[in-house]
Amino acid sequence: MGGEDDLGAVRAGAGKMKVLFIPGNVYHVRMFSNVYRRLRAEVVALSLEAYGEKGRAGIERALAERGIPFRRVTDYWRDEPGFILEVERPDVVVVMNDVDPDCFPFVSEANRRGIPTLLIAEGISFGEPPVERGPSFLLRVVKNIITSGNPMHTSKVLLRGMGWRLSGRTVPDYDRYGMSCSRVAVWGEYSKELLVGRGADPARIEVTGNPLFDDFVEGRFNPDSVRRNLGMRAGERLVVYASCNPVDIGWWTKKEVGRTVRAVRRVVEGIPGCRLVIRPHPTEREEIYREHLGGESERVRVSKTERLYDLLSACDILITDASVVGFEAAVMGKPVVVVNLTGKPHLIQDYPSLLVREGVALEARNEGELQRQISEILTGGEIAGRIGEKRERFVEKYCHRLDGRSSERVVRLIERMAGGR
Repeated sequence: MGGEDDLGAVRAGAGKMKVLFIPGNVYHVRMFSNVYRRLRAEVVALSLEAYGEKGRAGIERALAERGIPFRRVTDYWRDEPGFILEVERPDVVVVMNDVDPDCFPFVSEANRRGIPTLLIAEGISFGEPPVERGPSFLLRVVKNIITSGNPMHTSKVLLRGMGWRLSGRTVPDYDRYGMSCSRVAVWGEYSKELLVGRGADPARIEVTGNPLFDDFVEGRFNPDSVRRNLGMRAGERLVVYASCNPVDIGWWTKKEVGRTVRAVRRVVEGIPGCRLVIRPHPTEREEIYREHLGGESERVRVSKTERLYDLLSACDILITDASVVGFEAAVMGKPVVVVNLTGKPHLIQDYPSLLVREGVALEARNEGELQRQISEILTGGEIAGRIGEKRERFVEKYCHRLDGRSSERVVRLIERMAGGR
């Protein structure tokens, strides 16, 4: 994919509505895939993975696996938004993060040209911690440039942002998430109220639900394959730990991550007939967690190979630091434990604390709490019952409804936007 042979295939639908999809990471591809399957249009994805930054890793593989045609941003004679939009001439531009420093210029240029732009929200809450300016901030900037995977491109993006600030132009910060696109598709009423509270026009926002969650209704997952691959015996229980990569976002240190996963391992290994799978973030290497754990065993594995929803459907408990996987597990009806043994506050005010606040997750601040919570959930105690009772209201508030039609609602929105040009 991405070569000249694919360009003809991409353009084969000449005369149809054309959609340019710009994913910022693998999760965006997963979300869009159900929309793509239902969309009667010519679709081309613009891959940013060629920029070489770690956060973009896996985009092209995910697109290829789902049969979504794509071109690399570097395939064009110039990788400038205006030039690419002139070549592709889309009827609608779709993104999932309109403040991503590589997506924002495309949104801005499409708006200038009168091309409708759609943001399909990548989550339920949109914010990031306030950044303290000073020596520590500068050190983090330097570290991010060095470890980004492509220091030259990261430096270019940074300098471009500085130029915007100096010229008084709009800067793509998270307090402006959802403010740049023509229309916004959000998961639930909670997200709509959040954006309106920031000054967004409610007429631009449509509640659709998360297209990815249509998989829950359609049952497109296979828990038996996970248990079979792990060699699990009948009656054994499975705990999954999902990471948000707290080191790269500057929240936890490597030592704190190591202490946390070792504590989780001790708790799980102390429960007869219970297994643990550590699921690193897509931008993390499995080897790091094997080093933290001092190796794997029959009952403790580190793996990114299983399909996420297969893994979630197979597990009995999902433990997370602050990964969005915790939200997905809660929607699926799985008990969730948010673990934070560091004593540090969460980076984002509203997540994952809202899972605990809404009663669909527990929070463990020390190893003893973690042990008690896991044991009670696995024995079907009162805690497990309370979590189950809260789920229906939680889904309604944050995900609209799980009816298998979220993708259809997004498709209809795209069609209306293209028809209104």
